[in-house]
Amino acid sequence: MPVDCRCGVSVWVSRCLVGVTTPARGVWDALGGRVEFRLLGAVEAHTGAGVVNLGPRQQRLVLAVLALEVNRLVPVDRLVALVWPVSPPRTAEHAIRVCISRLRAILAGADGRVELVTQGSGYLLRADPASIDVHRFRALVDQAREAATDEDRLALLDRAVGLWSGPALAGAASAQIREQLCHGLDEARLVAVEDRLDARLRLGQHRDTLDELTALVDTHPTRERLVGQLMLARYRSGQASAALDLSRQTRQHLGEELGIDPGAELRDLELAILRNDPVLDWPAAAPQEQADNGHRSPPPAQLPPAVPDFVGRTELLWQLDELVARPEDTSAVVITAIAGTAGVGKTALAVRWAHHVRDRFPDGQLYLNLRGYTKAPPLAPLPALAQLLRALGVAADQVPIDVDEAAGLYRTLLADKRVLVVLDNVANPNQVRPLLPASPGCLVVITSRDRLAGLVAREGARRITVDVLAPEESRALLTGILGARRVADEPSAVAELAGRCAHLPIALRITAANLTNDPHRRIADYLAELDASNLLSAMEIDGDEDAAVRATFDLSYTALRPEAQRLFRLLGLVPGADFTPQAAAALADGTQGQARTLLDQLAGAHLIDAHGPGRYAFHDLLRRYARDRADDTDSADDRAEAVGRLADFYLRHTDAAARLLYPEKVRLPIPGAAGTAFRDHREAVAWLDAERGNLIAAVTDAAGDGRRESAWLLGNALRGYLELRRYNVDGLAVARVALAAADTEGDLRARTALRLDLGRAHAFAGFLDEAAEHYTAALALSRRAEWPDGEADALARVAHTRWEDGQRDVGIACYEQALEINRRIDRTAGQANNLNNLGVLRWQLGQFAAAVECADRAMELYRQVGSPVGVGMSLLNLGEYRRELGELRLSVDHLTSALGLIRQIGDRHGEAITLCALATTYRDLGRQREAMECAEAALACETGDRPAEAETLSVLGTIHFRLGEYQRAVDRHRNALRVSVEVNWLRGKVRALLGLAECALVAGRAEDAVDHIRDVLTQLDGTGFRAFDGEARTALARAFLAQGNRDLAARHARDALLIHAQTGQLLLQAHALYVLGLAAEGTTAALSYLRDAHALFVDIGAPEARRLETLLRQHHQHT
Repeated sequence: MPVDCRCGVSVWVSRCLVGVTTPARGVWDALGGRVEFRLLGAVEAHTGAGVVNLGPRQQRLVLAVLALEVNRLVPVDRLVALVWPVSPPRTAEHAIRVCISRLRAILAGADGRVELVTQGSGYLLRADPASIDVHRFRALVDQAREAATDEDRLALLDRAVGLWSGPALAGAASAQIREQLCHGLDEARLVAVEDRLDARLRLGQHRDTLDELTALVDTHPTRERLVGQLMLARYRSGQASAALDLSRQTRQHLGEELGIDPGAELRDLELAILRNDPVLDWPAAAPQEQADNGHRSPPPAQLPPAVPDFVGRTELLWQLDELVARPEDTSAVVITAIAGTAGVGKTALAVRWAHHVRDRFPDGQLYLNLRGYTKAPPLAPLPALAQLLRALGVAADQVPIDVDEAAGLYRTLLADKRVLVVLDNVANPNQVRPLLPASPGCLVVITSRDRLAGLVAREGARRITVDVLAPEESRALLTGILGARRVADEPSAVAELAGRCAHLPIALRITAANLTNDPHRRIADYLAELDASNLLSAMEIDGDEDAAVRATFDLSYTALRPEAQRLFRLLGLVPGADFTPQAAAALADGTQGQARTLLDQLAGAHLIDAHGPGRYAFHDLLRRYARDRADDTDSADDRAEAVGRLADFYLRHTDAAARLLYPEKVRLPIPGAAGTAFRDHREAVAWLDAERGNLIAAVTDAAGDGRRESAWLLGNALRGYLELRRYNVDGLAVARVALAAADTEGDLRARTALRLDLGRAHAFAGFLDEAAEHYTAALALSRRAEWPDGEADALARVAHTRWEDGQRDVGIACYEQALEINRRIDRTAGQANNLNNLGVLRWQLGQFAAAVECADRAMELYRQVGSPVGVGMSLLNLGEYRRELGELRLSVDHLTSALGLIRQIGDRHGEAITLCALATTYRDLGRQREAMECAEAALACETGDRPAEAETLSVLGTIHFRLGEYQRAVDRHRNALRVSVEVNWLRGKVRALLGLAECALVAGRAEDAVDHIRDVLTQLDGTGFRAFDGEARTALARAFLAQGNRDLAARHARDALLIHAQTGQLLLQAHALYVLGLAAEGTTAALSYLRDAHALFVDIGAPEARRLETLLRQHHQHT
């Protein structure tokens, strides 16, 4: 290309994109003669490609006044008074004429659409009002008031408010003149902002308005409409106390500053919040929350099914109804303790009533069995809180591992909610106190054999005592099971049978079940047969319910065949809450078919309950009875062998799942382990999900029963699953129990493995210092044990903690040392892990080619060992690295493959991260709608990973920006920044600040953009994250270019170009070249830079190629 052409494009770019005093006629022709005037912020004239320099402040003010009064005559003396409000010079009118002359020259060539006209002693600007942002703003606000839907209204108001980039006439008018010209305009803007926020609140976007409303109220603390909007947003976001605090602060502000009280609307709103008035609730799933989270989680509905043949208890049900009918219930949480002997029907009563009143608790119903009377220890407060928090939508990895913190979060989530909480089988008051909500809208129902006097005294619990059934109620229960005719035919026998069952519901049900099995047997004959066998003698102890229950159980038990009796006894030894035919077969050393048949027989006799497909459970009384029978009947060796078989079943199945799901993890070898119990990854994960509680109970039971090796092997095998599902509380509990068993036994390898497990559990829970201590201890133990597998794994963990501490070189050195050990012992999975992690470090340092090499090799090794988790992770990383290198289509291929594999194994956390990465690549390809779908789906995974949430919010911000939805972009980036600051996540803060800088630039606030970017560079200092540094410098170059400082823009663009050339980031190289071309005004290099940028955009497949191609084509048409 000849030199003169390069010079020509440089001049053209300068005039069209950067701004000159007098554009050439050809420029206006190239732009179609279009010009837009912006007064809502800095006074500017914009063409289709950039900003036109309007000259000094006084000249800009003259144009602004004429534009405000477009197509109307403005007298020259008014212009003089506005430009020189105090002591105008004698030459003022001449100076005004000079300003008009210069403005005409600047606007020359605008194809007759814009004209400055002199009429008599005044001037007018003849133009289309739609070309002036003030008039567009007013028109959009008018249209919004007439809009048929809130969606349409919000879209119009977004556009209207988005026209403002700062105070009107900024930089052109003094504060006094601004007040004179713009007072009504400023008020109109505030009203539009309030109308927009009203629309968002009506659409359910209350959470997303919090930051914006807080900032507005800080600026306008006495503006009651804004205050009311923020109060409502806080209330709907579960922050009722904060809403009421704001109301009190506003009352104080109004009184001190204006000497008035809040208006009626604000007072009514405060009263409605105090009453939890449902009129304040938003009635449907909010579109905003659907956008941010994919869906709104339904309220928990955990009540178990009610007993179908429930009878009587009328007086008790009435007492319970009174609890929700009393007006004082709104002042404190209501706690009810249902006490009574075993088998009397406490749970049946509680569940029956809970179903009856569930509609009064629209925010959900929680149910938890606290296992106060089973073989296993009662459920401790922390795991109990973990279950309740997960039911309330808290991701597993966000559940605090401290009881007080977990209880605080639980109460926060229930604040200002109406939730019914049923806590079943409570052992004592201390077990339940952390589980009590503080919200006055909640009601707690507790069942216990204990009278819970402490709760009555301290927490004001209202005790309801459940007695045995009345005779007529016993008769009604038997009628419901046996049939009315059979009961009516033998009234005396029925009465005797009920009396001998002590009128206990559980005894009556089991006895009735025996009779149901033989519908032709007379009840009297049944009683006579039992009398002959003396089995009813124990029932004759008047008032001894325990004796009656045991005698009833004896009746059912002796009616079983011997093999069913044996299985029943052994099931009493199961440590977990339930069991399957597979587990029962292992316990009894039989087949699954035999076990299933026997389980169905036991369920038919009401000795166990079928509570789900293929799953069975005991009533706690029957569990104790079965265990007592086993103690009396089976030898200690037989019992130990049965429990050992069950433990071995759990261990081998967990091991099989682990080998299928995460073979890359270092684990203790399982003696004699072989074979695969699962067809695929989904089946393995489903089994672990279903058995999680039983497996954890088995670890605890084995450790407490002296079977320490079983405890640490099962605990170690579970580690990968608990990490996969982010069950941090369970992970810590299991690792601690298993490590204690290993420490007691003194097994060095086991101690190494369990130290590593406990370190990982702390790391996943966010306790990195504690994790580092365990990793260091594990490294020392591995070397004492001369176990290279453990040593390499410990080195890798130490490497990660050193890296996070900022010791980059030490981190890389530890990983490389681990890699060398794994190569020496030929451990393929370990090499894959090390290479994958080294790739991540190289990526963070901007060494993308090296990162790709590591990830490629890692994926190959993961495939060799058959690790779906490893392959999915490597594909995800490769997709990220290829995008950075500008290989966008290959990035999509890798990420799509990763997504399919990660979904197959049920890794929601990995799915969210992969969807976010895919959204980023689609964005860079210009496929914004697909990008939006992926990013919103990532948020919908609701993993509780705050850094991942911040990353996704920032990506959504960039997508909204590319779609021209600038306010939505700002909202997303602000939320991303808030989350990143809360978790102190550097990458998230950098992403959010760069996004906000981009939004500030398009709004004409270059100074704000510079501030954001300088903040980024400060935070990046010393981190070694060069890729971010280069991206920030390109953004800084854009900001300086917008300020007209081409020298600084060019300098930072060159710095960025050098960094990206070294890292290999082609897309960012192209952006740096583009900015450098714009900054290189009047040089022969401008066209070269732009062409190089265009070539890179074309190679990458980025949409910027089309825009730059248009610019270059226009240059050729005008040179």
